Amino acid sequence: MDEDVESADEGTFEPAAPQPSIGVMLPDLPPLPKDSVLLHIGVHKTGTTAIQAALADARPLLRKNDVYYPGKRQAQHRAALAILQRPWGWVDRGAQTYDRSNFDEMAERVRASKGRTVISSEFFCETSGKSATEVVEALGGDNVHVVLTLRNLGALLPSSWQQYLKYGLSTGYFKWLRNVFENPGGSSMTPSFWGRMDHAAVVSRWLEAVPPERLTVMVLEDVDRRAVFHAFEQLLALPDGMLSNRMNLTSNRSMSAVESQLLLDLNRNVAMELDWVTYQRYVRRGVALRMVEDREPSADEPRLYTPRWALEEAATMGSAAAQYLRDSGVRIVGNSEALGRIAPTGTRTQVDERRMIPSEVAIAALKAVIEVASEPASDEVVPTKALATELWARVKADGKARWSNRSFRKP
Repeated sequence: MDEDVESADEGTFEPAAPQPSIGVMLPDLPPLPKDSVLLHIGVHKTGTTAIQAALADARPLLRKNDVYYPGKRQAQHRAALAILQRPWGWVDRGAQTYDRSNFDEMAERVRASKGRTVISSEFFCETSGKSATEVVEALGGDNVHVVLTLRNLGALLPSSWQQYLKYGLSTGYFKWLRNVFENPGGSSMTPSFWGRMDHAAVVSRWLEAVPPERLTVMVLEDVDRRAVFHAFEQLLALPDGMLSNRMNLTSNRSMSAVESQLLLDLNRNVAMELDWVTYQRYVRRGVALRMVEDREPSADEPRLYTPRWALEEAATMGSAAAQYLRDSGVRIVGNSEALGRIAPTGTRTQVDERRMIPSEVAIAALKAVIEVASEPASDEVVPTKALATELWARVKADGKARWSNRSFRKP
């Protein structure tokens, strides 16, 4: 999930019977020593939400296996944001801030716990080397083992842009790509991007906090989706299937091109009229999340297209990062060369120039808003008129276009 810091519903999930792998698994890993802390620092968009959901749902069973997963929420995002001293949301319109105590209290509980501990938040990957050292010392020093999950940068570009859309970004995909690659290491539109996606820099910062033998990089290319869950089971000495049988608790698909366009249009038309609490409830969790979870795009619905030049830039950076990893002495699990490949992409469409959104997509978004509005409301007054008006306009515009373009034959 990538960036939700709210409470997760722990549910009553019953694990399915173990299923055979349908692809390549990562090499077997020995369990970490007892009383170790497995600190999973991301990076973003590498299946972190699915791992966190599995860990959260399995909490009672983890404790029975002498593994502690702190707190009651799905992940330890608040602790990470407290270390980063970063607000969650729009700074001038309702952002949430997290006091340092969010981290300190968690660290105190971790030091007092017995057995192995696992902590997961992709926000930790953005810390400075100094802050990383502070985190490691607070959690147990030599007992802390850092795990970093990576994927090919080019493959992550579409989902990264879509994640920023869920944060209110109103810039189209191609223009955003130009912005992030014009100055690798910086971006005026999304400053956090390279803090997350400069993989060599992330490893370099965390090597200030732990020696190479206590930093494991898992490359999640060319492997079965179960592979990362199985690897965590091995590191934590958990029974096979405890996490991998929970890997489908969350939807893992990216938005289609037209779904992305709808969210982009909404941001351009209504985001400035909303505060962060309202945007998060109705757009981020309502439209974006429920549209992904509740509908399955047809086979002919276009996926987001990434231009060749951007994929080549990403492959160059990925190749350099892979070489840095090999030279650094960290433990690499998986095929590091896959980080330097030119990632595949979808078919080119004129999505950025679209004027119409298919009514099926707009109706799914309207349905999400209606469902969210019908849920028990909190104390805040939520101005939803602008959002509902914009979505309904999309439905009507598409319907008129379809009607006017119909051809009639005389009998």
